[in-house]
Amino acid sequence: MSGERPAAIPPTAGAASPPLLRRLAGPAFWSTLGAGASRILAVGAAILVARELGAAGFGELNLVQTTAGMLMALGGFGLNTTATKLLAGKYRADPLGAGRVIVLSGAMSVAVGSVTAVLLVANAGWVAREVLAAPQLEPALVVAALLLVVSPLTGTQIGVLMGLERFRSIAVVNTAAAAASIPLLVVGTRLAGMLGAVAATVATALLTAGIQWVAVGRAMRAAGIRLAAREAVREWRLLFSYSVPLTLSNVLLAPVAWATSALIAHQAEGLSELGLFAAANQWRNAIVLLATSAGAVVFPLFSHLHDSGRPRSFARAFWTSAGVTGGAALLVAAILAILSPALMHAYGTEFRGASDVLVVLVLAGAVAAPLTIVGHAIAGAGRMWLGFGLNLLWACTLVAATYGLRSRGALGLSIANLVAYGVHLLVGLACVRGAFRAASAREATSRGAATTPDPDVAGA
Repeated sequence: MSGERPAAIPPTAGAASPPLLRRLAGPAFWSTLGAGASRILAVGAAILVARELGAAGFGELNLVQTTAGMLMALGGFGLNTTATKLLAGKYRADPLGAGRVIVLSGAMSVAVGSVTAVLLVANAGWVAREVLAAPQLEPALVVAALLLVVSPLTGTQIGVLMGLERFRSIAVVNTAAAAASIPLLVVGTRLAGMLGAVAATVATALLTAGIQWVAVGRAMRAAGIRLAAREAVREWRLLFSYSVPLTLSNVLLAPVAWATSALIAHQAEGLSELGLFAAANQWRNAIVLLATSAGAVVFPLFSHLHDSGRPRSFARAFWTSAGVTGGAALLVAAILAILSPALMHAYGTEFRGASDVLVVLVLAGAVAAPLTIVGHAIAGAGRMWLGFGLNLLWACTLVAATYGLRSRGALGLSIANLVAYGVHLLVGLACVRGAFRAASAREATSRGAATTPDPDVAGA
């Protein structure tokens, strides 16, 4: 990893640069390779755990993970995306400013994560009994609280690596962490059942944080960045102005997943239905993760193009990325749908009849994949309140659809996800298109409608 260098974006409009696809090919390769390898390992680990726990036990594990994930969204405070945005844009050529951002974002993630962890420990019994209707989950929730301290830090570290365009480092870290999780999860599950699986997840997060710390240190040295702890507080206004709406957007995601899981859990055979959904959802997550990882390379580019006032280049990069991502996701979804009976049978005999759940979810994943590009475009342009509005629309649609389809169990929850992502994508594309038109009109007015070469996407 020490030989890796951030991909350069020309600082001036007159500099020569490669076409857009060539510009993104290398980072996209490493990002997709790392995501693919880590997802294959993660799915393998999930299959082993599901076979050990059964549908009901796997459903309990899913409830604990979604409950912890709900609070992780608050503990993360949007600092991973904030760090990427600032390091790729405003502080791209300012090592001292970048050092301040890294220190403040890391410290904030640990501080807020610790507060949410204490809240979960203090209320674990009440949440298990009254909210989840599963009092046996209290010990697992207490153990999962440790994730609330570690996971926001690991997320922020990934954001730093993305901002510095260290995609090869991210690929190595993610793959190593996923590989280490398999023996940890298998041993933990066999020794202590579902509680052991949660403890193994915490151990994996700690190991990941350590590996990432080494990668971040190397990236900082390569970029000439030094930590500036005493001056870090100077960045709090900028950090909060970006993080607050982003946090509100993120806070919607996990609670909605948790709420919809709770709706299903309260139905007859609810935990078993959640287990079926959690198994099939591994493959939807695989599609979204690959799209997110491949699309992550455009976020620094979007930030740079927006901050340097190149709306036409921004629009061209967006539509190219969204089209490629959507097409690839549909192809992968079609392959997984064909293989759905065999894939679900791999989880055990209890999962064998849920291939229809997997088909609906991979289709939902194909619809959700281009949304990663929409989100990067909105974040790159700093339109975080628009992003919050779109996420709020998705959340309301998903909860309403799940409530209406709750009696259909895992299949109903899968259909609700497909409907919610479809609405989100249509409205999101319309909003982005309108924003591009407005930006192009402003550029034409300010420059007298003169055309200017777009060095970052020339020849794309």
